[in-house]
Amino acid sequence: MRKNYLMLLLPVVAILSLSFVTEKISVQNKESQQFITNSKIDSYIDEVYGQYAEELVYNTNKYRLIKDLIRNRIEYKQQSEMQGKNFKKLSDVPLINKYNPNLKRDLSFNPNEFNPLKYQMDFFNRYGAVYRVDNTNYLIVIKSPSSN
Repeated sequence: MRKNYLMLLLPVVAILSLSFVTEKISVQNKESQQFITNSKIDSYIDEVYGQYAEELVYNTNKYRLIKDLIRNRIEYKQQSEMQGKNFKKLSDVPLINKYNPNLKRDLSFNPNEFNPLKYQMDFFNRYGAVYRVDNTNYLIVIKSPSSN
């Protein structure tokens, strides 16, 4: 009888353990995406604005807006190709290379290294915006400024 009880209890313990591990991984992934250091944001700004970064970003209110945008309003989500057919492709979005003519498109996509400031995405659309990263299941979701 006791052996039967343990055999019934074992799957329950396994399911609970698996659910705890899955939830912990999910929370860790969300936390790693949410907090991006100032130095990482600064490197994104420097890559796009080059020698004009101080004048155009750091010494203006734009710096605060960019930090909020990157930390709170941009998300990278995986969604199958079929569910995102109508989204504008990242390859169709022009680069912002006015200040750094050597700026290049990314050849591959890594959400932890992606610099969204390189692209002329609609960051301040009151409804938000969504872009598909070409040849991937990733969507770049930009929340509206008022959604914070």
